[in-house]
Amino acid sequence: MTTSSPTPEQQSAACEDTDGRLLSRRTALVGGVSIAALAGLAACSSSERTKPAAAEHNLDDQSQADDVLPTETQDSRPVPGPPLITGSFASAKMLGRHTRWAVARPNGVTGKLPVVVVLHALNTNERTIFNRKLQMQNVLQAYVEDGNPPFALAAVDGSTNYWHRRANGADAGAMVLDEFLPMLAGNPQLNLSTERIGLYGWSMGGYGALRLASLVGAPRVAAVSVSSPALWADPHVYPPRAFDSFEDYQASSLYGQQKAFAKIPTMITIGTSDQFFTYTRQWAAELHPPAAFSATAGGHTNRYWRSMLPDHVQFLGRNLAR
Repeated sequence: MTTSSPTPEQQSAACEDTDGRLLSRRTALVGGVSIAALAGLAACSSSERTKPAAAEHNLDDQSQADDVLPTETQDSRPVPGPPLITGSFASAKMLGRHTRWAVARPNGVTGKLPVVVVLHALNTNERTIFNRKLQMQNVLQAYVEDGNPPFALAAVDGSTNYWHRRANGADAGAMVLDEFLPMLAGNPQLNLSTERIGLYGWSMGGYGALRLASLVGAPRVAAVSVSSPALWADPHVYPPRAFDSFEDYQASSLYGQQKAFAKIPTMITIGTSDQFFTYTRQWAAELHPPAAFSATAGGHTNRYWRSMLPDHVQFLGRNLAR
């Protein structure tokens, strides 16, 4: 079932953003030089095994559990810009869960479009990227109006699953690949092509986008672009919200998987005050060829993510058009 509706505003997914305007600043990207400078960094590890629950408790005590965002709430006020096409399906991969999705196509564009699949952060949902605080659909609209090739944005609700198979059998990553993408391709109202896709995500969704890119690979993944990916470098220190066990971490972690990105154009942005800054640059240092890597002032907040969206849209659009 699909319905057309204007995008509702939702409250901030992070509590530090008090400015509702869409920032237009373009941030310069740091390429191979920055990555090369990081190559000598050693991966962070613990001298002794630490229980995951204790690790999470320690992070929370220090107010550093930056992937734990306030739970998303609804706001009925519309957001100007391209309308959303919304719908839902019962997902077998999510144990029959009612799973919502939302698609934005730029205004003034007809015909079949390539698509960027958007994976959301923890405690947010499929509408968050389109809310008043982020407005990715309006960043895309400005990009298209500047004369660039159009594409669509498609987001789906992965709950708090962390985009991989969990102990209860639910698997939001498999839901995206086995259910959501076929639905996008088969829905004539959407008129989307999924032969080559882009992937974008932030925080939990940044990890998820990288993980799905590594599983699908090139050439189907035209590009993956992430902001503040929630990465844990130490196999003995991770929160149970992200991994169920040491074995789950080993099976699902992206550390040691960098070779999977050798043929996938990759962009990573992260604020220098972000909890995941050190882990992310350590991971990115092992990418060959290097990613387009931007490390600028900012934290794990909507303000930072919004400021980076124009760069992500440009990167994704450029690679989808190739």
